[in-house]
Amino acid sequence: MRKAQLAGLRGAALALVAGLALTSCSTGSDSGAESEGGDQLPATVSSNDLRNHALDSLQGEKAAFVPVGLGTPLTEEWARQMKRGFEAAGMEFVVRDPNWDTAKQAEAVQSLINEKPAVLVVHNFDVQVLAKLIQQAEQAGIHVIQINMVSNYKSGAFVGADTIDLGRRIATDIVAECGKGTSTSHKVQIVQGDATSGFTLDVMAGAKQVFDKHPEIKVVSTQAANWDRTKAHDITATVIQQHPDLCASWGFWDQMQYGAATAIKEAGKIDQVKVFTSDHSKITCEALRDGMFFQSYGYSVPTQGTDIVAIAKYLLQSGQAPGTARIADYTPLVKITRQNWDQPNMCYDGKNDGLSVS
Repeated sequence: MRKAQLAGLRGAALALVAGLALTSCSTGSDSGAESEGGDQLPATVSSNDLRNHALDSLQGEKAAFVPVGLGTPLTEEWARQMKRGFEAAGMEFVVRDPNWDTAKQAEAVQSLINEKPAVLVVHNFDVQVLAKLIQQAEQAGIHVIQINMVSNYKSGAFVGADTIDLGRRIATDIVAECGKGTSTSHKVQIVQGDATSGFTLDVMAGAKQVFDKHPEIKVVSTQAANWDRTKAHDITATVIQQHPDLCASWGFWDQMQYGAATAIKEAGKIDQVKVFTSDHSKITCEALRDGMFFQSYGYSVPTQGTDIVAIAKYLLQSGQAPGTARIADYTPLVKITRQNWDQPNMCYDGKNDGLSVS
C-alpha cells in the first residue's frame, strides 16, 4: 500500500473518532442508557482545558491485549501498533499470550477482569468462547474492543475486516477465473480456519451469496484447518489427488494457506490451480513473488492497530460507560496480485514500518 494510501487510512481513522465524539448518546446499549454528562465538555471549553481533559483521561490507564497467540506477523503487528499508540498516550500496555490454547485464553481474560484495565482488546477463537467473559468485563467497567474475529456477544467496539464483503469479493474473483465461460473444471477447494470462528462464518456467508448464483462452481472440499499450515497442507494434498483438475484453492489466512500452496506445488499443479487467500503479511508478498499465490486481499492490518488505539482513546475521554456503544470500524480491503505485490507498504512483517519485499 502506497504511503499516500496509508496516510488516507490514518486520516479515516481520525475522522471516525472525530465523528464519534460528536455523538453523546449510546449507539446500541440494551439498557438504552445515554452517556453520562459529567465527563462531557462544553463546546466553549478552552484549548488548555480540552488538552488537560484528554491527557488526564488516559494518563496511567492500562490497556491489555489477548490474542489467540503471538508469533505470527498478524498478531505481532497488532501488538506493535497498539504498544506504540497506547504508550505514546501515557498508558500502560500489556499482552497476555495464550499460545493458541482456548482454555488459557479464557483464563487470561478472567485474570484481566480481576485486574480491571481500562481497555481490553480480544481476538476471539470462535463466536462463543469469550462471549460471557466479554460481557462480564463490560459489567466490571472495562471497555472491550474485539479485533477481526467477532464474538456472539458484541462489545462496545469491533475493529477488523468486513468479512462478509471479503467473502463476496473473493468468491466473485474465483467465479471470474473458474466459472462459466472458462475452460476449467470449475472445481474449487475451500480451506477454512476454525469452523466456528466469526471470521470463517462471515466469509462463508459472503461467499454463499455469490456461489448460489453460479451453480457451475463445484466446491469439492470444504474443510477446517484451524489456521494451521500443516493441516492445510495435508488436507490439500488429499484433495489434489482426488481432483487433479482442481481450478482453485481458497484458504482464509495467508499463513495457513501457504501450506495448501506447498501441497499443490508438490503435486506439480501450481501453474494450474489458482491459490486465493486473505491478509497481507510478508508471507503473501513472498508467495505472490514466487508464484505460489494467485491473489490475496489485505485488510489494512497496521491501520487496525492504530484504529484500536484511536477508538480506545475516544471511549476513555467520552465518559461513556463500557457496553453502551456499539461501534464497528471496518478497515479497507486491498486486492493484492502478482502485478502489484511489490508496491511500497503493500505488506507488513510485524516488526518494521514501510516493509517492501524484493
